[in-house]
Amino acid sequence: MRKTALLRLLLPLVLSVPLCAGEFKDKGDTIAVDFPSGWAPGGSDDPAVTLKLEKGKAFFEFSRQDSELGDYYLKARVKEQVDSLRSKGNSLSGEIRPVGIHGVSTAYYTSYESMGAEAYIAFFTYNGVSYAVSARGLDDGEFRGVLFSVRKPGEKIELPKPRKVRVARRRKVRAEDDEGIKTQIFKDGEAEASTAAAPGLEASTAAVAEVSGAAAAEGPAAAVERSTSGVAAAAGAAAGLMEELARKRAESGLPPYLPRKPLPLAFWGALIGLWIVGSFAARKAAAGYQNPKLPPPPADVPPDFFFPFLVTRIQSPKDVTYNVLTRQKQMLLADYPHEHSLYLAGGVYGALFFHVGWSLLAFAGKGDLVVNALLAVPLIGRALASLPEIFFIVPVLAGAAMYFNKRRPLQLYDAQSTLMMEVSPDIGYGLIRDGSGKEVARLVRKGGFSDRRWEFVDTDNLVVFEIRDDFPKGRLPRMLFGSLGGALASHYGIFAQDRRAGFVFLDPTSADRFQVHMDYAFARLGHPAQILAAVLYVISRERDTAYPSF
Repeated sequence: MRKTALLRLLLPLVLSVPLCAGEFKDKGDTIAVDFPSGWAPGGSDDPAVTLKLEKGKAFFEFSRQDSELGDYYLKARVKEQVDSLRSKGNSLSGEIRPVGIHGVSTAYYTSYESMGAEAYIAFFTYNGVSYAVSARGLDDGEFRGVLFSVRKPGEKIELPKPRKVRVARRRKVRAEDDEGIKTQIFKDGEAEASTAAAPGLEASTAAVAEVSGAAAAEGPAAAVERSTSGVAAAAGAAAGLMEELARKRAESGLPPYLPRKPLPLAFWGALIGLWIVGSFAARKAAAGYQNPKLPPPPADVPPDFFFPFLVTRIQSPKDVTYNVLTRQKQMLLADYPHEHSLYLAGGVYGALFFHVGWSLLAFAGKGDLVVNALLAVPLIGRALASLPEIFFIVPVLAGAAMYFNKRRPLQLYDAQSTLMMEVSPDIGYGLIRDGSGKEVARLVRKGGFSDRRWEFVDTDNLVVFEIRDDFPKGRLPRMLFGSLGGALASHYGIFAQDRRAGFVFLDPTSADRFQVHMDYAFARLGHPAQILAAVLYVISRERDTAYPSF
């Protein structure tokens, strides 16, 4: 028993470490790794690749990153790669899985199918350096085993010693002890009752055996017949429930305070048809927009020119995160919360789908089912039947309360998670503070419905530049039809004294990627982080939703 338990503990560790053919080191002798036999070093044209190994069509390469990344940024990098692969048409689950590096660090990876083989993308930090891993042609266990073996050159990996497992022996109960226990339990006449129940137990066991034998003797036809009868029984129960609700309503004789009827199904059909036709027309009109052009920067660009900013947006129901890459390959991160929108959209569209379902029931001749079910609620049934939308008004009110009472700042961080800029809601529109909390500028909303502008005003009350809606004709279609996968996304430009200083370039291959460009002649209008924070705040607060939104 002890040997078997010891083997069970050691077996996963042994299988996770590949049979090594030697120690392979990267270019800077920062890490070393073991590989199964048959793998050999390969070449790469990418200067960031510090180690590449190949075996036939399979490969495994390590790329050194510019800065040291924490766990949050490692996961964000994997998520960014998942979004990039999906935008290119790859189908993958996007599950981010961790794997330990012999108990010292943790790598995060995801897998997908590429050219008939399993491919992997991973990020990890070890020995003060962050790496990206790209591999193909290994199974999941081999890939995890290779990452487990990452270490410093010359370092020995010590597997944890297995603990001894002691198996407790069960004490045999003697017949005398057993008899004593029975006597203790069945005193005061309980033994007689138990004895009387024994024949019934035997009869039940025999009945179960008889039913099981009959079921085994039945053929497939009998099984189908039972299934059909089950469906018929369920339908009969539903019909009985509807009759019972109708009977209770007839007995009460009290109608709703406000008689309600479902909308005709033709109304929803016409509305859906108009939405489809209008979305195609709006998409065609938006396709005519052309991105502006800026003069190219000089050949010798100074190191303090950080534009363009390459931005990847990661959206969730509660917030939006921006991964930003500067011209110098520096990583920045911004975050903006909008959990109120989940309650607002959920309440509005919940009511919409409720009415669609009610219209479908009415079309099937069951329109009274909703009213009868609500009238059956004790005490408040008549009120609910008069205003069934009350179920959806509650989340709308909760979302409105969050919108007006909860602070929603956009925060911009550097690669070390240090706060650089914060833009919080203000009476004018937004207040910009630096990492120490000092006010550096304000955003002031100007213009009307078709002429949206946001002025960047410094502490001397001077307008430094303004952000404009570059395609105002797209706002109304976007409110009616949603962003349509980015086809109706907002276009923003940056202007200084009515001269174009920059613009936001939308990636045509992905609705969640864009770039912030600045003319080199205007790049010093303000601190680059302030310009970036102002643009991201406007994009976040004006938020292009996938659904119609007002």
